[in-house]
Amino acid sequence: MYTWLLFIFAIVVLILIPFAPQLMRLRIRMLRRLHLNWAANLLESHFQSWVVCFRTLLFVIAAFLLYVGWTQ
Repeated sequence: MYTWLLFIFAIVVLILIPFAPQLMRLRIRMLRRLHLNWAANLLESHFQSWVVCFRTLLFVIAAFLLYVGWTQ
């Protein structure tokens, strides 16, 4: 796989980290449209911890992509 493509994906993931709360709100809206109110209520009740978990996951993905890109 092209290493420059891994770096582009890593940069995109790093750019998404500050937008984690908006992405979680979008996810809640989509769950409500799909009539999965129980899942939307679960996300709303623990919103801050889900945002921290999502940001951590995005950071780990970006770090992994950068590591794989540099080692190739």
